[in-house]
Amino acid sequence: MSIHRAAIVTGASRNIGRAIALSLAAQGHAVACFGRDRAALEETAEMVRQIGSQASVFVGDARSNASMEALAKHTAETHGRIDVVVNNAGAVRKAKPSEMTAEQFTDDLQINLISQFALARAAYPTLRASGRGVIINIGSIAGTMAFPHAVSYCAAKAGIDGLTRSLAYEWARDNIRVLCVAPGYVESDMSKDVLNDATTRDWIIQRIPQRRVAKPEEIGAFVAFMASDQASFATGETYYVDGGQRTSI
Repeated sequence: MSIHRAAIVTGASRNIGRAIALSLAAQGHAVACFGRDRAALEETAEMVRQIGSQASVFVGDARSNASMEALAKHTAETHGRIDVVVNNAGAVRKAKPSEMTAEQFTDDLQINLISQFALARAAYPTLRASGRGVIINIGSIAGTMAFPHAVSYCAAKAGIDGLTRSLAYEWARDNIRVLCVAPGYVESDMSKDVLNDATTRDWIIQRIPQRRVAKPEEIGAFVAFMASDQASFATGETYYVDGGQRTSI
């Protein structure tokens, strides 16, 4: 496969991140896979190579702004360019607001929101040089809906919406598109504790008009489309991929 673009995917070790990496690879992107689990990242990278694309692995912590800067440098040096950045890394801390410390709240904002700005900023010069850069921030329906005991996660995901609009406005003249893809419930490690309980799963599905949860591959395919030139006039928007859940509230 001829490589003509390069992408960064954070949180690429499994689930949605891995699905995004594979969908981008199928479009001919070289993929820099970022996360904390080297073994799982190497599995993703090997799957990318089996598709016929190039892959590299960079291990780090999204809570570290220095890691985000080093990731952008690694990608530019290893793959020669950066065309797409997918900010997918994230985590949920389950805690009652009254029992969460300010330090914990700040830590959650760092991984779920600030890391997205840090990587976008670090990759900006190379994205601008590509002439058709794309940043896709992975949000969530939790940015517009309250979820129990997830105050820091909901706040961060709401912030991603504003970050996306602002960066899209600021960088449009640099030919950089900035989008947010906000999934609903997806079969993943993050949601397994909720979805593995039959009663809770049924309660959730009854509130989704399509009466099912998404597969990671569906999110990956949507992200790859939004990163492609077929979506070249789309920027500054949040796209909800939730089976219609937000229409039923």
